[in-house]
Formats: sequence, structure tokens, C-alpha cells
Amino acid sequence: MAETLEERWGARLREFLDAVVREGRFRLSYRLLTPPPDPEGEGPELVVDFAGADADLLLDNDGELLRGIEYLAFETLRLGPDEHHRLVFDCQGRRQLRVQELRTLAAMAAERVRQNGVPYAFAPMNSRDRRTIHLALHDEPGLTSDSEGEGRDRHIVVRRQGASAPASPGTRREYRRL
Repeated sequence: MAETLEERWGARLREFLDAVVREGRFRLSYRLLTPPPDPEGEGPELVVDFAGADADLLLDNDGELLRGIEYLAFETLRLGPDEHHRLVFDCQGRRQLRVQELRTLAAMAAERVRQNGVPYAFAPMNSRDRRTIHLALHDEPGLTSDSEGEGRDRHIVVRRQGASAPASPGTRREYRRL
């Protein structure tokens, strides 16, 4: 039987999280949650969910501090980029709400592209949100989704299958945005 993520990294992860909460003097608690298995194998295997009086600090600026702590955990556990999706950090269940919101936006974008044929560009977003959109659109017949742009400007464009993408990274195109 394969070792679970919690069995493999749980002790080191708890040690890291205890140090962050203690040294940061945060009024936070956390739980390690094992979500039900994702039939497509794309969902997280372990969720760190924070709660407490300082939860708003983690969620300020679009969750920048929460993402920073998550990144440091990846480095501490030596998770490669191909393993980042296995461990998710959340605060008071907000991540799950965000996933539902992104799936809804993906469905709306898909419907608009089908109706008018014009490629649809999302606003720039972080890599985890882009991944959620790509997965939501993966089985949409006749459509493709591509990440375009660099750095903080990286975003997703949804288009009909076979529609041409920009010829080079410097090519500017106009798209409709959500």
C-alpha cells in the first residue's frame, strides 16, 4: 500500500507549521485534512486549513501571506513543482469557495466562446488558479485553453479548437475579459 502524503511528510509539516505560528506570534490553529480521493487524480491529497483570530492576515491581499507560507512549506518539504498540487493551504475553507468560483467562470467563458467564437482571456492569476481553470476546461469539446503572458501578467485564453494562438510571446492580441 502506498504511503500517504500525511504519513510521508506530516511530522515535518507539523514541525514547520508549529514554528510559523509560534515565531510569527500568530493567533492561529491549523488542521491537516485528507479530502476524499479525486476520481481524476487532480485534487490535493492533503489540505492545511488555518483558522483563528489572525485568519484575516492570511487572506489579505488575495491570500499573499497564505501563499507565501505554502511556498515555504513546499521548500521545507522539498516538493518539486510537479508535486505542488498534492498539498494545498487554505484558511477557513476559502480555497474551496475559490475553486467553485473558478469552475463557474470557466463554464461561463466556455459558453461565450462557443456562442461568438471570440477568444476569451481571463485576468492574470496565480499558477494554482490557472491550473484549476485548465482542469475545468479540459473536457470541454471543441475548446482549448492556453496560458499566455509572463510573470504577474500570465493569464489563460480560451478559444475554439484550431483557432490560432499568437505567433510569438511578444505578439499582442485583443481578447474579451471576464
